[in-house]
Amino acid sequence: MVRAVTTAKAKSNPRTTFLCLSNANSVFINTILKVISAKLYRCVFSDHTLQEKGLDTLFDEIITNPAEWDPSGLLKLRRRVDPSGPQHTCQVGCSPNMCKGEELEAFLARHQPAFDRVIYVGDGSNDYCPVLRLRSEDIVLCRTYRGLQRRIQKEGENDGLKCKVGYWGGAWEVEEYFAKFDEL
Repeated sequence: MVRAVTTAKAKSNPRTTFLCLSNANSVFINTILKVISAKLYRCVFSDHTLQEKGLDTLFDEIITNPAEWDPSGLLKLRRRVDPSGPQHTCQVGCSPNMCKGEELEAFLARHQPAFDRVIYVGDGSNDYCPVLRLRSEDIVLCRTYRGLQRRIQKEGENDGLKCKVGYWGGAWEVEEYFAKFDEL
C-alpha cells in the first residue's frame, strides 16, 4: 500500500489529497509514519524527492485523538470530542470520542471546491458512518472479513449507501485499485 499512496501523491495530475481519519491517537500514528519513512529512506526510488519526504509528509491532514508524552514518560491520551463539551450527534454508531462521518464532512467543507472523487480506504465498523456520507462518484475500498464489510453487506442498501464499493484483502490489491483509478 505504501507504493500505491506514494505514487499517487507524487503525481501532479490529478492532484491527490490524503486525509488520515483514525480512532487511534497522534503519538501512535506519527510513530508508525516515522518508522515506515525510515524504512523508505533505505529504499531506492527513481524520484529522489519522494525518498527525501517519506510518509511523514504524506497526509495533508491527520484527524485523530490527541496524545502526548508527559514529563514522567506516561502517554496521555485524550478524546477528540472532549467529554465535558458538546458531544457529536451521530446516530450510526460512532464511538463517543469521534464521529468519523462528521469529521469527514468538516474536512470536505474546509477544502472547497469539492473533490472530483473521494476514495475512502477502511476496514472497521467505525468506518461505516463516513462511508454513508460518500457520493455516487466516490469509492470505498473495504477490507474483507472486517466490520466495515459486514455492515455494508448487512445495512448498506437500507441505509442508502451511494458510493461504489471495492474489496481488498492485501495491500497489493489497494495498489491495483489505485493504478486503475489513474486510467479513469
